[in-house]
Amino acid sequence: MTEIPITLQSDENGYFDRECPNENCLYRFKIKLKDWEDKISDDEVHCPMCGHIDTSDKWWTQEQLEQIQEVVSSYALSYIQKELDKSWKKVAQSTRNNKFIKITYKPGKRINFINNPIGQSEEWAQEITCEHCGTQYSVIGSAYFCPCCGYNSASHAFEESLDSISKMLSSLPQMERMFSESYGDDKANTMCRGMLEGTLGDCMSAFQKFASCRYSEISGSVVRVNDFQIVKKGSDLFKAATGKGYDDWLSPDEIDDLNVLFQRRHLFEHNNGMVDQQYLDKTQDPEYVVGQRLIMREADTRDLIRLLKKLGQGILTLS
Repeated sequence: MTEIPITLQSDENGYFDRECPNENCLYRFKIKLKDWEDKISDDEVHCPMCGHIDTSDKWWTQEQLEQIQEVVSSYALSYIQKELDKSWKKVAQSTRNNKFIKITYKPGKRINFINNPIGQSEEWAQEITCEHCGTQYSVIGSAYFCPCCGYNSASHAFEESLDSISKMLSSLPQMERMFSESYGDDKANTMCRGMLEGTLGDCMSAFQKFASCRYSEISGSVVRVNDFQIVKKGSDLFKAATGKGYDDWLSPDEIDDLNVLFQRRHLFEHNNGMVDQQYLDKTQDPEYVVGQRLIMREADTRDLIRLLKKLGQGILTLS
């Protein structure tokens, strides 16, 4: 079996392009070429987005496969030409002294084997170093797992999620103008209001994942899926495990605000934003009465982001 040498070339920052082989994902990411060669196991590579695990030979990008095909084709054509040259030269030589048959052979234009290095796409801005194994990788958007060890960096994903939500809030006026041009003012307003109302749930989902991972790391226990969607319950879990709860990082007023925002998210998620007695009992919110619909403001989400970031910084100090 003939082996064709393939040369890998990193981008200017030393990263190497990879693509998840899971057909439902196909997530593109970069990893330091040196880490790929020195740290990555032949048997196990993790997708930073979906967590899919596969052997190291499955992570080629489509562009890389095309480049490899070009190298293989170049080698095959060069090899075939060399073999034909040898065969026809032998045939020509065998008829050199034949009185009846004379075969001559003139080689055609030489086909040279071109083995260009497998190059990479342009560099990306976001670079991540795994907290667990030190592997360096680069992504666009969110990433949840280290490609080398599979470690889930909950704190990084939490920060990225809150930052993305904050940027989306800043883009809402521009998006509404764009939607208006395509769908009209009424639809545009409805769509953007729905996106704004969904940000409370997006923030809480990010915090739930982050808090659950940190709690499991600290206590070795697994919580129910909604335990950190309730302010008092989440605080009590950390206090029982470490002696510190939310009141160690947030003031009483901030905890009250956090509780109101958590409960408002619950209403948008499960009651279409309609105020019921249970909401009023849990929040003592003086702004509403039963039967009204919550009015969502950008300032509410920005306040929740501020409180969750402050809370997250405190939780990160726990051990």
